[in-house]
Amino acid sequence: MSEIQITRIAADDEDALIGWNDLMRIAYTCERSAAWWRSPDTTVAQFARPRIDKEDIALIAHLDDEPVGGAEINLITDCPATVELGVLPPHRRRKIGTALAEAAAQFLGNGDRSSVIVQTETYCAAGIAFAESRGMSIGNEEHRLLLDLPAYLEADANRYKDSGASTVVPVIKEDPDFSVTSWIGACPEEVLESWTQLREQMDEDVPVGELTRTATHASTAAIRSHEERMEEQGWTLVSSMAHVGEVAVGYTEIMVSSHDPQIVIQEDTLVDRAYRGRGIGRALKVANLRQLPAVAATASAEWVQTYTATDNEPMLALNRDLGFFIADTMTALEKKDDHSRA
Repeated sequence: MSEIQITRIAADDEDALIGWNDLMRIAYTCERSAAWWRSPDTTVAQFARPRIDKEDIALIAHLDDEPVGGAEINLITDCPATVELGVLPPHRRRKIGTALAEAAAQFLGNGDRSSVIVQTETYCAAGIAFAESRGMSIGNEEHRLLLDLPAYLEADANRYKDSGASTVVPVIKEDPDFSVTSWIGACPEEVLESWTQLREQMDEDVPVGELTRTATHASTAAIRSHEERMEEQGWTLVSSMAHVGEVAVGYTEIMVSSHDPQIVIQEDTLVDRAYRGRGIGRALKVANLRQLPAVAATASAEWVQTYTATDNEPMLALNRDLGFFIADTMTALEKKDDHSRA
């Protein structure tokens, strides 16, 4: 029987990283509809210039000389570690996933921490069963939703031609009580403080189910660093913020990859609890989607992808109204590994 060999890929080995990323893409997206995966260029940039508080580890498994699986480990200061395992379909149920999980555990056990919280994500029953066999427990579930972007933009444009026409795009009524400001690229300096406060609030409010909530504290410096890193990786940030008077009450953000724009990523949407139920979330999303034609890369975009917790009915209802449909469901699992020594 051939021996499974697992090695770590050097952060500066671009060819190996690109091959590993493609293997992980196949393992994670096979038999799934329009599933986004990180581009080769973004992968190379991520490993070459990681966040100062983060270590990214890429592992690849071989049988003889054939690559058959891989793992990505993300170690972040004061945050749960994340581990993603992928095995190519023809090689599954041959203990390759187990070997990768054991190799990943060795990296999790290194360092000064006596224990570490580990999280992972999967999209299938077999993945859930495997994670549970490794001692993990389900912590959260989110639907992955898709929006047909060309159809949405066409419907949005056509509703102005005939005010009586039926359309899937909701009409946004003018509301004198709130306003929406939109931009493409870096956050304007004049709203940076408000943007930072909303991002920190999102970290505190985002539904995580039974998962350990990450205690992060946004800062203007961290926002600027994030923007620079996203630009280096080929992302264009498309953003909108809502105000009631002088108070910033909500925001939304979309990310467009210049390297692979087929699937546009709808990131966070937040409305302060005190201002919900007034259509602000809808106005933010519609305003932001209307910015996309101004981003050249979206000329070839087909889908907008987003995630919503399965029990977040208000956001699911809003996304349905906009035209999103459920493509599949992501299950997040977690466990605490104890690496203390007697």
